[in-house]
Amino acid sequence: MLPYFKKYSIIACIIGVLPSVVVSTVYPMVTGSIMASTLGGLAVLLALFMVSMVLGFNIMERVAETRTNGLLALYNDACDPEALIAQGKEVAEAVSFPCRAAGAWYMAYYAQALLEEGKVDQARLIEQGLRQSIQAVKKPQQKAGILVNLIPLADKLDGTEEALALVGQGLALVSGDAGPVAVELRAFLESQEKIMRVRESGHAEDAARLDEAIRASDAYPMRIRVEAAWAEARAYYQLGDAAAERRSLAFVVDHGNRLALVAKAQQRLASV
Repeated sequence: MLPYFKKYSIIACIIGVLPSVVVSTVYPMVTGSIMASTLGGLAVLLALFMVSMVLGFNIMERVAETRTNGLLALYNDACDPEALIAQGKEVAEAVSFPCRAAGAWYMAYYAQALLEEGKVDQARLIEQGLRQSIQAVKKPQQKAGILVNLIPLADKLDGTEEALALVGQGLALVSGDAGPVAVELRAFLESQEKIMRVRESGHAEDAARLDEAIRASDAYPMRIRVEAAWAEARAYYQLGDAAAERRSLAFVVDHGNRLALVAKAQQRLASV
């Protein structure tokens, strides 16, 4: 994520350059000779510069990742899409398409936050950019790494059928790859396929059990749990279980904060 944080990139460069500048300045004051005037001294300066640059960029990359996680937590954990849009706009504007997996990861969440605020056109532009990004890379694993970020957004914009088509494409891309990254991608894709197929199957009992398990699990971000509670409520509505439906809707209201589903759940609760 470092390339999308201009200030952090500048700091990384300063960290990389500063030690060499300091050493080359102090050395003549101590020895009376220029450090770079000898082959050995030049080699030391170059080595110091390279090590400092690697260290600087590694440090600031971790800082950038921490900052990114904090921004996305506003949406995924605090259920506050407006806060992500307001505080994360500068980062989003720094991501240009086609982008790599890190940029796609951020932009997919940012686009979903835009949808929460009713900014459908902006979200669709990001969706188009993510699709462009998939086409721009050649390696199957890289394509899959971007594609997995598109799936939840496509599900909300284009429907579950399109999202499942993307899941199929992703599984085809990592099929037969035993590498750890491919295994992780495949596990995610398979879990998404299972969830979407159960919800689309029409078997309300299976859907209720699945979404109840997601809602009750601390392993998922709160936003995912709230969305599962909404889907769970719909399943219980189909089953005619008003008490269970009210429980699921209450979870949405109590934990959804500024998500659009809260208003829908409040409206439904008033009539159950």
